[in-house]
Amino acid sequence: MVRGGGERLGIKNKLDVLAVTLIATIMMVVLGLVYFFLTLLVVKVATDVLFDDSLSASWGAASAALVTAAVILSGALEKKRD
Repeated sequence: MVRGGGERLGIKNKLDVLAVTLIATIMMVVLGLVYFFLTLLVVKVATDVLFDDSLSASWGAASAALVTAAVILSGALEKKRD
């Protein structure tokens, strides 16, 4: 595998890149789940406070999933400022 500068990556460097990628992926999944559960808690508390009727589990999970997906996508697509 050749990098932009022309140097070749050895097997150890490739394994290091793979390990960093796997760790970053696991961290992103864990942080996404934590954010989902926090959003679900906020949605549940907000519906209990604003409405007398309780929130069904399917609608709560759907709304929390939509909010979580929107936040993660907007963070990924945000234009970086220098």
